[in-house]
Amino acid sequence: MTGLQIAVVAGAFIVAGMAKGAVGMGLPPVALALMSFSVPLADILAMMVVPTIATNVWQAVAGHGLARLGRRFASMAVAAIVALLLVAAAFGKLGTPKATAWVGIILAVYAALALTAWRPRVPRAVERWANPLAGIASGAVAGVTGVAAVPFLPYMQSLEIDRNDLVQALGIMFVAITGALTLALALQGSFTPANVAGGFGALVPTFLGVWIGQRVRRAISPETFRRAFLIGMLAIGLQMASRLL
Repeated sequence: MTGLQIAVVAGAFIVAGMAKGAVGMGLPPVALALMSFSVPLADILAMMVVPTIATNVWQAVAGHGLARLGRRFASMAVAAIVALLLVAAAFGKLGTPKATAWVGIILAVYAALALTAWRPRVPRAVERWANPLAGIASGAVAGVTGVAAVPFLPYMQSLEIDRNDLVQALGIMFVAITGALTLALALQGSFTPANVAGGFGALVPTFLGVWIGQRVRRAISPETFRRAFLIGMLAIGLQMASRLL
C-alpha cells in the first residue's frame, strides 16, 4: 500500500470507530465508504474482519449489564445464529449487492420515519416472544445478504431500554450475528491467513475511534443520542442502497 492509502485506511477506521463507539453500530459501512475511493474492495473486506469482531466483543463487555442483557436477549441471539447458519448453508454464498442494497433501503426508510414525530415502541412485556422472532428474521436476512441489520437494528431501537444498555445489547447481538457470519464465510472458504492478518493493522486506529465515540456518547443527552443513532442508521442505509445505482 502507498503512504496515501495507509493514511486513508487509518483515517477511515478512526471515523468508523467513532461511529461504533458513539451509537454502537456503523463500523463496516462507514469504513468501506471512506476507503472505497483509494483502496481495492477485496483489500477493504479483508481488513474488516478483525476490527469488526474485536470492537463487537469490546462493546459487549464494556459496561455493567453483560449478564443481565445476555439473559434478556439470549433467545434472540440463539435464534439469529441458527437461522443465519441454516439459510447461509441453503443458499451456498453470502450476500449479493442487490440484496444488500434493499436492506439499506429498508433501514433508510425506517430511520427517516423514526426521525419524525413517530415513536415506534415494543413493550417489555412482549419481548418474550418478540425477541426470538426478531432473531429468526434477522438471522435469515443476514444469511442471504451477509448484513446484520434488518429487522434487528430497528427492533432494538424500539425497545424500552436506555442508551448505554442499548449500545451494550447491540454489542452482544453483533458478537452473535457477526460470529455466525464469520463461521459461514469460513465454511465457504472466504478467508486466508493473509487477508485475516491484514485486519490487525487496523486495530489501533479503530479502537482510538471507539474510545473517542464512547466519550461523546456519555456527554450527550438521551434525545440527542436517539437522533444520532437514527441519523447513523439513515446514513448506513443510504450507503448500502447506493449499490442499486
